[in-house]
Amino acid sequence: MTVKEILAQMTLEEKATILTGSESLVTAGVPRLGIAPKNVADGPHGVRDYTPGSNCTTMPSMCALGATWSREAAELMGKTIAQDCKRLNKQMLLGPGLNIKRNSLNGRNFEYVSEDPVLTGEIAGHMAKGLEDEGIGASLKHFAVNSQETYRMDTSVEVDERTLREIYLRGFEKAVRIANPQSVMCAYNKLFSIWCSENHMLLTEILRGDWGFKGLAVSDWGAVHHGAKAVKAGLDLRMPGNPDTIRDVKEALANGTMTMEEIDTAAERVLSFLLRPVPELKDYNRDVQHENARRVAREAICLLRNDRNLLPITPKKYKRICVTGDYAVKPYINGQGSAQVFTDDEYIDSPLECLRKLLPDVQIDYFDYLPRKKPDDMLWNYFNQKMPGIRDYDLVLVFTGVSPSDDSEEFDRGSNLLAGYIEDVMRNVTGHNPNCALVLFSGCSTFKSPKADLFPAIVQAWPSGEGVGMAVAEVLAGKVNPSGKLSETFPTKMRTDLDLNGDGLKQEYTEKWRVGYRYYDLHPEEIWFPFGHGLSYTHFGYTDPSLEKTGSGWKLSFDLSNVGDMDGAEAVQLYVGDPVSTASKPIKELKQFEKVFLKAGETRRVSFNITDEDLNYYNPMLHKWVVENGDYDLYVCASSRDIRLRMRLNYYDSACYSMQKLQETMIG
Repeated sequence: MTVKEILAQMTLEEKATILTGSESLVTAGVPRLGIAPKNVADGPHGVRDYTPGSNCTTMPSMCALGATWSREAAELMGKTIAQDCKRLNKQMLLGPGLNIKRNSLNGRNFEYVSEDPVLTGEIAGHMAKGLEDEGIGASLKHFAVNSQETYRMDTSVEVDERTLREIYLRGFEKAVRIANPQSVMCAYNKLFSIWCSENHMLLTEILRGDWGFKGLAVSDWGAVHHGAKAVKAGLDLRMPGNPDTIRDVKEALANGTMTMEEIDTAAERVLSFLLRPVPELKDYNRDVQHENARRVAREAICLLRNDRNLLPITPKKYKRICVTGDYAVKPYINGQGSAQVFTDDEYIDSPLECLRKLLPDVQIDYFDYLPRKKPDDMLWNYFNQKMPGIRDYDLVLVFTGVSPSDDSEEFDRGSNLLAGYIEDVMRNVTGHNPNCALVLFSGCSTFKSPKADLFPAIVQAWPSGEGVGMAVAEVLAGKVNPSGKLSETFPTKMRTDLDLNGDGLKQEYTEKWRVGYRYYDLHPEEIWFPFGHGLSYTHFGYTDPSLEKTGSGWKLSFDLSNVGDMDGAEAVQLYVGDPVSTASKPIKELKQFEKVFLKAGETRRVSFNITDEDLNYYNPMLHKWVVENGDYDLYVCASSRDIRLRMRLNYYDSACYSMQKLQETMIG
């Protein structure tokens, strides 16, 4: 029977019942018709299961996945998590997270991809596609503008329509089109004073009307305030289970504020999910899962600085190495909250042990110079006792970063500076030995500090899952050429122009489109490491650009060459700028990217097909995407601040909206 035929056999009570869950992470079913409930699971980085012995795979956090700039890595992550879903009888994973990193202090930034919507949509979309290809439902979250934890249950976000569309919704749109996900999860907050769970504009007009989404809209846990209002707005499934929805829906139908058609529409979407076949688990191998976690982590590691070619470590350069910081023993692999995954210790790689395995001819000593908690005795005495011999080593590696509690649901950070005692340790290390490298673990950007900036080599490791220990060791030892690039700007300080938390009732996004690198391009003096930045042990040349008109747009091509002596991958970035426009626009915006692997000495022709989507902006007066006639600057970049090639495209279309045509439309 078809879904509609089954729906026709259901009673009102049964239809209303499946619009909410039966337990915290279990939907309702229809027992009379033999339709079983479905199990769902947190979170975006692996299955969060409390069953003793579940030993789920902790994949890299979304912040690390964003730093891979790799669609293939994203799909691999989705497929890998799907195996644990099948093993534990979970039919939907509550992820990935797509909220934009509007500011550096959001406690859940580690769960989100980027400050940019194009990178967010592509990476999250392909991670969701990996899940869906394995028969596991993905749930894109949190829809929408949930870019803070403070007051998330109460605040109303006030943002202009153009910024909403261009910055905060575009990533969701891309991911919906890429993955065709089973569900989209609404956020806790309000948008324009209307709860996201009751927001008809979001859930129906945009999600379904504009984007053609066919799946179900599910609430975040506890985000629904009135069951009938939510269903009427376009929300299909209230979670966790709450009998108030059953009562609210039946009462609304009885008093005429809701129609049976509206109930049937929501019930049909939920029913389609309930009838989806449960995928079969074939060959589950925990060691393969672990290796997949390592594979993704390898692509996430970012080499931010490498003065004097201090790295990689080779026996020819270094005979004795000192390693300090307990993240070298047991690394920070994931944040806290609903994204936390429970992995057995035997599957968490130790960077220290991995380094010793990879570099058997190098003496590697570990000293606990860097405790996670400030020592009780005076710092100066502590360092004098611990550090006298540090200057005798050929290289010092400092593993440090934020506490996992700094990357957590329900809380925002107070600062993105490293703790004061860590700064003191870094000062002492750099003061005793000029050959030192800093390995940072954090779920989002950290601010520049005078102490950290003294290190000639800096590696950003992120909370990159259970395999990060081997991944970072391989990068340090030169067994893997680093190819990660920052998916967010690392600034020198906190911006002072943002309404960070609002007043508890509302929060105003007065900065408009000036988010992330779009802001820092206007204030380059505030950049420590720019968006898209990441070094390699080889060098890449960008040459011989060309631009030709095609039937659907333009084709920009160039030669990318690996001019060094080590195989490597380069994440090539295409930005577009509109230097003369009737609308306020950023200097440039990321539109496309491609990660290209090249053997040493190899050259490959790389192409981007440019269409109207790469040139348009959202016009709030017309409520549509439009392209202006005129010249557009095309930037082929190694980072947002490292422009390698620049070309100019002239766009002319008689149907295009010029300022004169816009005025005529308004008058007409």
